[in-house]
Amino acid sequence: MRLWLYNTLSRAKEPVSPRDPNRVTLYSCGPTVYRDAHLGNLRTFLMADWIKRVLRFLGYEVFHVKNITDVGHMRQEMLERGEDKIIAAARKAGLKSREIAEHYTRVFLEDEARLNILPADVFPRATEHISHCIELIKVLIQKGHAYVKGGNVYFDVESFPNYGALSGNILLNLLEAVRVEADPLKRNPQDFTLWKAAEPGREMKWDSPWGEGFPGWHIECSAMSLHYIGEHVDIHTGGVDNIFPHHEDEMAQSEAAVGHRVVGHWVHGQHLLADGAKMAKSAANDYTIRDLEERGYDPLAFRYLCLTVHYRSRLNFTFRALGGAQRGLSHLRRHVEDGAWRDVELPREGPGARWIEEFTRWICHDLALPRALAVVWSMLHDESIPHPLRSRILVHCDQVLGLDLASWPEKSRDLPPEVQEKVRIRHEERSRKNFTAADSLRMELERQGVELRDHAQGTLALRRSRAEWKGAPREISSSGDVPNLLEEEERYDFTVSLVACDNGHEVLRCYEALKAHGGGRRIQTIIVEGGSRDATRRLLQEATCHDPDCLLVLADHRLGEAASRNVALRQALGRIVLLVDPCVEPVGDIFSPVERVLEDREVGVTGAMGLLTKDCQNFEEGEGPEVHAITIYFMAIPRDVVRKAGFMDERFRFYRHLDLDYSFRIRHLGYKAVVAGGLPLKLHPSSLWENMDPEERERRSRANFYIFYRKWHHHTELFG
Repeated sequence: MRLWLYNTLSRAKEPVSPRDPNRVTLYSCGPTVYRDAHLGNLRTFLMADWIKRVLRFLGYEVFHVKNITDVGHMRQEMLERGEDKIIAAARKAGLKSREIAEHYTRVFLEDEARLNILPADVFPRATEHISHCIELIKVLIQKGHAYVKGGNVYFDVESFPNYGALSGNILLNLLEAVRVEADPLKRNPQDFTLWKAAEPGREMKWDSPWGEGFPGWHIECSAMSLHYIGEHVDIHTGGVDNIFPHHEDEMAQSEAAVGHRVVGHWVHGQHLLADGAKMAKSAANDYTIRDLEERGYDPLAFRYLCLTVHYRSRLNFTFRALGGAQRGLSHLRRHVEDGAWRDVELPREGPGARWIEEFTRWICHDLALPRALAVVWSMLHDESIPHPLRSRILVHCDQVLGLDLASWPEKSRDLPPEVQEKVRIRHEERSRKNFTAADSLRMELERQGVELRDHAQGTLALRRSRAEWKGAPREISSSGDVPNLLEEEERYDFTVSLVACDNGHEVLRCYEALKAHGGGRRIQTIIVEGGSRDATRRLLQEATCHDPDCLLVLADHRLGEAASRNVALRQALGRIVLLVDPCVEPVGDIFSPVERVLEDREVGVTGAMGLLTKDCQNFEEGEGPEVHAITIYFMAIPRDVVRKAGFMDERFRFYRHLDLDYSFRIRHLGYKAVVAGGLPLKLHPSSLWENMDPEERERRSRANFYIFYRKWHHHTELFG
C-alpha cells in the first residue's frame, strides 16, 4: 500500500512519491525555544511522528530533519520594539539568550520523549547555520529576488509570480493578512525580511555583508532544509498557523533560489483548542506536559487523545476528554501486560491478517488514525482470535500508534523501592487479618497511581495513572456539570460568589472578611477554583474544609468568568446572590445596605459602583442612586430575579463588560439598577488585571466589548 496525504499546495489528497523509491525525506518546522512547548505545539509534532511511523511501517527509510529556532520568530511587531521573544524572555529571567534557548531545547526534547515521539535524525539550530542563511540571501540578491535597504535585506514578492499559491492569498490581500505596521524601507509593504539590521544593544547578532544583524524567521528553515536534505524535500510538516506567512515565504525563498519546486508534499495539522479557544499563553490555557503530569495523567494519554481526532480537524482539549483517553490507554495496556504475546507470530492469513490489512488501509488513507484505532478495538473484541494473538497484533499496530505498549509489561511492574515496601507491609497486614491498616495502605497506594491485585500466592502491584484513582476529588469541566438549584427553596440570606485562579491569598482575604462581617446572617459561600497552577487549590481546601456553608467547586481548567459565575448562580440557595471580586475586602457590614436597597421590588440589581452611558460605548461612574449598570466588583441580585434573567453569557471569558451585559439584561426585564452608597469596602489591586500583559488586557476587553455592543446598542431605551 502507498501513503496518501492531503497536500496543502494542491488542496487534494495525493500519494507520497519520494524521489528515492526506498527513502523519504521529511522536514518539520520545530519549536522556537523561548518557553515550554504547549500541547497545541506538541500535537503538530505528533502528526509528523505518525507520518514517519506509517512510512516505516510500510518499509521506507525516513530521513527526518527538525529545526530548532533559537534566534526567535522574526515577527515585525517584535522587531519594532527592538527584541524578539527569546531576547525578551532572557532579559526577564536574567539569562543570556543562548542559555535560555539551550534550556528550553532540553525541555522540548524531554517532552517529545515523554510522548514517545521518535527523535529526528538531525536537530539543526538556527544559530549554527547563520553562514548558510547569509549565502542563501546572497543567491537571492544575485538572482534579483531580494534587495538591500538600510542594512536590511528584503525579499521582493513581486519577483516571484507564484507567491500566494500555498496559502491562497493574493497580493491584494497580503497587506491585511500580514497585519504589520508599514516599513518605509520596503519597496512594497508585502515584502518580507531576510536579514534585519541589529538595533543598538542587541545581544544576538552576527556579521554579514550588509552589516551586523540577524536572519529572518523564514530564511532559517530554507537554509537548513536545503543544507541537510537538498533541493528536493518529499514532505514538509507544520501547523496551520505556519501556512502564512512562514511556509508561504519559505517556499518562495527556496524555489526562487534553486529555480524549481522544492517540496513535494506540504502537510499541516489543525489547531488544538482548549475549552473552545485556541491554545495560547495569552488565553491562560497553554497546558504543558508537566501540567498533565502534576494532575496525575500519563503524557501518553494525550497522545491517545490526539489519535481520536483526524490531524486536519480541530481538537477541543478538555481534562474530561483526557480522562477518557487515559482510561482507553489503560485498557489497551491491560491487553499486553501479561507478556503472553511475546512468542506469538503474526498471522499471514485468516482473521488476524485481515485485521492488519484493514488497519494498514486506514493509516494510508490520509493518516486516518481515528478509523485505524477503531479497527484495533474491534480486533480486540474478536473472540475468534486467541487472546495472545490479539495482543500480538495490538503491539504490531502500536508501531504506528506509538503508545509504547511493547515495553509496558516491564514498566507496569517497575515501581520505586518505597512503593514496593508499602506493598510488602500491606501484604503482611492482610496476612495478620488487619484489614483496616491494609485498606488504608491500599488507598494510599492508589492515590500514588498503583493498582493492587490480590492473589493466593501474593499481591501484584501495577503502575497506573493517579488520575484514574476513584477517590480523586471530582472536578467539573463546565458550568452545566453542576445541577440547577434555583427552583429549590431558599436556605440562606445570601449566596456569595467568588472566583479563584492563581489568587488564593486574595480569595481567602475576601472570604474571611465576608464571614467576619456577616452579623449572624446565614451566608452560603460558593468558590469556583479554576485549575490554578500555584498553591491556590490547596490553600482553599485547607481554609474551607470545616465550613459547612462553603461550597468549593473544583474545575479542571479556567472556565472563564461568566461560566464560573454561572456555577454559583446554578447552586445559589440564598435569597440574595452577591457576586464579589476577590480584590474587594469588606471592612464593615455590607449586607444591611444591600438588603435595604433590595427591599424595593422594582430594583433588580445593586452594588457598590454604578455606570452611566450615552452611547453604549463609553461609560463613566455614576453616583446614582439609579444607574445604567452595576460593576461586578460588588454586584447583588435577588435570587428570584436571577431565575427570570437566566444565566450569564459564557462568551464573556474575561470579566470586562460581563457586568454591563448582565445589568442590561436585568433592566431589559423592567427592573432598576441602583447603587447602594457608602458600602464599607476596601478595594485592592486586582491580581488578574495586574498580572495580565497590557496588550492582552486590551485584546480581551475589546473582544468582550464587541459582544456586549452588538447585543445592546440598539436598545436605546436602556441608556438613551
